Amino acid sequence: MAVVLLLALIAPVVAINVQPVIVDLHSAGRRASAVISLQNTFPDAVPIELTAHPIRIVNGELQEFEEEEAEDLLIFPAQATVASGSTQAFRVQWVGEPDLKESKHFYVTAAQLPVALAEGQNAVQVLHRFKILVSVGAAGATSTLEVTEARIDVDANGKPRPVLTVRNDGTTYGYVSQRRMTIVQRDASGAEIFRQTFEPDEIGQRMGMGLVPSGQSRNLAVNVELPKAEGSLSIELALAGSN
Repeated sequence: MAVVLLLALIAPVVAINVQPVIVDLHSAGRRASAVISLQNTFPDAVPIELTAHPIRIVNGELQEFEEEEAEDLLIFPAQATVASGSTQAFRVQWVGEPDLKESKHFYVTAAQLPVALAEGQNAVQVLHRFKILVSVGAAGATSTLEVTEARIDVDANGKPRPVLTVRNDGTTYGYVSQRRMTIVQRDASGAEIFRQTFEPDEIGQRMGMGLVPSGQSRNLAVNVELPKAEGSLSIELALAGSN
């Protein structure tokens, strides 16, 4: 989730740390706000700016709309200068509709701002940008994740991988990585040639969180090599801990 913009070919070994990078908010109550902590491990103070933009599903993929401001998401402070070795807390607060009928999603970008160099100074500037995924749903709402399509794709290295389309007809967002996933492949004769079940932690490692907003579908690739590029594929999701 971190994007580093290098303004020189040499990067220092120190960096900026941001936690957490995934934030879940409720649209009302105590969980309508959260704190993002930014730690500066550089030897000098760094100016930081936080901005927020909405995310929507476009052709089955998450897309950030950087030209739009997130009017319902308040960030305080929006800018701060963080001293060396210090940690700055930024509060993210939902200020929109308290009774959401569908989930809302944003990228909050924490960007290190450039500083003016003294005249004639020859120094390296490395600007860090971190994207934090912020999702908002109504308290008590539930997600309903269903695999509507499973297919075999070939990655850039020619390896067959499973790709699934997940539909969420629930009233809030859900994470595929919080489910248990079973992948089954059969050859042309119908014989089973691959079967494996993955627990939530392993799913997260192989495909990320797998966020699916309410009322939307997402296409998600799974980093699992299948025996063949031909045949049929089925993928089932179950609640973690269920049989």
